[in-house]
Amino acid sequence: MKNLITSIMLAFSVYGFSQEEKEKDSIIETSINVLDEVVLTKKKVLYTQKSDRLVFNVENSIVSDGGTALDVLSRAPGVVVSQDGDLSLRGQQGVAVMINGKLTQLSQKELANYLKSTASSNIKQIEVITNPSAKYDAAGKAGIINIILKKPNASGLKGTAFASYGRGRKNRNSAGFNLNYNKDKWGVFGNYSYTFRGEEEKKKFNQTQFTDATREEIATKNNQTSITDEPLTSNNFKIGTQYEVSPKTNLEFYVDAKIGSYQNMADGTNFLTDAANQPIFDAVTYNNSKEKWNDYTYAFSGLHKFDKEGQTLAFDFEYETSKFRSNQFQSADNTASSATVNDRRGFIPSQLKVFSGKIDFVNPIKEKQSLEWGFKGSIKNNDNPSVYEYNENNQWLIDFNSTNHFEYNEQIYAAYINYKYQLDKLNIQGGLRSEYTAIDINQKTLNETHKDDYLNWFPSISLKYELTSSHSVHASYSKRINRPSQFDLNPFRFYDDSFNYSQGNPNLVPEITNAMEIGYAWKSSFMASVYFNKTKDVFTEVYNYDPNANTTVTTEINVSKSYNYGINITNSSELSKWWSVNTLFNVFENKFMANVLNSSTIDPIMTVNLNVQNSFTITETLKAEANAQYQSKSNLGIYQRDAFFDFSIGISKQVLAKKGTIKLNVTDIFNTNNFYIKSVIAQTSLDKKYDLDNRIATIAFTYRI
Repeated sequence: MKNLITSIMLAFSVYGFSQEEKEKDSIIETSINVLDEVVLTKKKVLYTQKSDRLVFNVENSIVSDGGTALDVLSRAPGVVVSQDGDLSLRGQQGVAVMINGKLTQLSQKELANYLKSTASSNIKQIEVITNPSAKYDAAGKAGIINIILKKPNASGLKGTAFASYGRGRKNRNSAGFNLNYNKDKWGVFGNYSYTFRGEEEKKKFNQTQFTDATREEIATKNNQTSITDEPLTSNNFKIGTQYEVSPKTNLEFYVDAKIGSYQNMADGTNFLTDAANQPIFDAVTYNNSKEKWNDYTYAFSGLHKFDKEGQTLAFDFEYETSKFRSNQFQSADNTASSATVNDRRGFIPSQLKVFSGKIDFVNPIKEKQSLEWGFKGSIKNNDNPSVYEYNENNQWLIDFNSTNHFEYNEQIYAAYINYKYQLDKLNIQGGLRSEYTAIDINQKTLNETHKDDYLNWFPSISLKYELTSSHSVHASYSKRINRPSQFDLNPFRFYDDSFNYSQGNPNLVPEITNAMEIGYAWKSSFMASVYFNKTKDVFTEVYNYDPNANTTVTTEINVSKSYNYGINITNSSELSKWWSVNTLFNVFENKFMANVLNSSTIDPIMTVNLNVQNSFTITETLKAEANAQYQSKSNLGIYQRDAFFDFSIGISKQVLAKKGTIKLNVTDIFNTNNFYIKSVIAQTSLDKKYDLDNRIATIAFTYRI
């Protein structure tokens, strides 16, 4: 079945190039002659190709409605989401995420929870920016994903209300509204969303430990299984006001809040055998992790236009305070021997405070030339005291090997300049960004401190040449950085269960990437590019299994360098007036050069990613989608991921004088979008299988005021 559908997808992608005339930055557009005038009727396109980014118009996707931001990202061009919510772009990890153009300060886990708790109905667009200019933060070696939320701007009272119900293995539902009121110089806006996401995952870990690196003789085998119940509840709201001080000056202030909870309850087994396949350990396990968070952001921004046309000043100041708390409990009942495993519990609070501010200027020099320049500063503090205890003789005792009080302070100051020059057929943009970073780490429990500071320069340049009115070529280069987060550096332990935990590495240094791309475009129908990225000091996840304690420790290290290169093709075909197809095709390879567990290289894998979006206009008010995505086998560091496939369908109907829309969709119909990884290196073979809760049927209703 999978091969048949993949063949159909390939047939769609190469069939037909008959296109109507299109405007730039629009993938599908038709013109209708009415008497003596031409009326341009724009279809609601799914993708928009701009000079420096590919835009995914989420509000025009039927399949994406009724889900979460993380669900939508999994369908964004070139983006892959792991089982833990990690993002990769064109096969590369290290993606910076912005919300409405502002870089998020959340940890990887907190960001995943936030994206899971953000209703897709609140999202307007997702911008995928693989080679950003110097104006953007240099964070994110793979590029930037900018999530743009809906914000009505029309005068009077405008907005939308939405509700959805979905069912996979568990129930999922969401509801909320998005409103604004503008009159004269004043405007107020706000939104609220409630999300409940039930989820059940089935996991299976198989691990074989050999006597030496030749892997000829087995020492032990370990098999673990678990079934999780993972309810997530969130309440997100935003309220703000904007005021027109003068025709040339606008100010805005808002408060954004994210409040939620998440629980992971897992029933499982852990079975360990020796070389003769005799049981050493056989346990029934139970793990319960309860998480709560509240995050508040206070923002003040403004825009001033000077008398000189095109000359502007913009400023943006933010203060964010976030509290995160995780309470854990793990138990295991061993029946194979007299060896016992003590019950464990952990208390892991975290408090984050971030202040950031930036000022941006745009100054036209002369006709068709302009200069952008600005400054940005951010100050971050994260306080993370963790306490672990174990139960012995019915008493809870502190585990001093795991308990740690970790405080992280970070300051980043940046300045940039960006020059734009437009000739008749040639557009040039070049810039330079400088970022100074200072970190101060204090491990209070161990009475250890670590300080570091470094200055980096990040050049960028992009060229676009119009060969004819329909054909153009472009080239770009940028240098970027991916800093380890405070959680990557924190050596405290985060237990998944009694036998698996992750641990930060305070010796991590930032990744530095040089990225290049050359491309060609025909109108806005066909776009192709070749890209090459080189990264040094690459983050790579590694594991260390201790057969005596039957425990696996996962951490990250730096390896020397990696290469990521590939070809990216985007094609839009209108097969008929009622059927259009958008095809995204990416072939890439990751090559790691490393000294990891006695291995100097990790075998590269050529990976194919194909995404086909079919849009059907049945009637004026009835539309449908059938979307398919396939990715072949790939590698992420020492891990190799199996191929996966996703096929989703949806249908929408406008009602109530076209003010309301009812949408029904089913994602991952064949339940083939799962996460299977394996690694064979040094003395250990590891195989992990995640049967994810991705097949979801959802009905959603939206009403526009």
